[in-house]
Amino acid sequence: MNRMKVGEEEKTKTYTALVWTQKAIEKEDITFINDIKDLTLDQKTPLRVLHRRTLAIRQRVIHSMNARYKDSHHFYLGLKTQAGTYIKEFVHGDFGRTKPNLCQLLKTDADILELDVESVDVDWPPPIPE
Repeated sequence: MNRMKVGEEEKTKTYTALVWTQKAIEKEDITFINDIKDLTLDQKTPLRVLHRRTLAIRQRVIHSMNARYKDSHHFYLGLKTQAGTYIKEFVHGDFGRTKPNLCQLLKTDADILELDVESVDVDWPPPIPE
């Protein structure tokens, strides 16, 4: 069980999300998002899971982001994150409970319309010490 817990902290996940923004997306917004690396978030336990999880502030890292323009108010967002990152809350901010969030970064309201987990990356099984 200890090996699983250690792997949990080291694991990364890759997602693709369809994001809507209130303001029109510009080429500069796409470039700005693509340039962000190793962004550290402070995430309070999201409101949607607060009934089953302890209230806490968890630090999580978004290792990289990749934005692809869809139309003037939609783009695809690829994310590689530390396991345990709340993606929906990173996008819409969860009433300020996730900082920074995509709304703050883009200076507009944003919401997530679709979310797919593309991969879970962890070395398994872990090496057994001799």
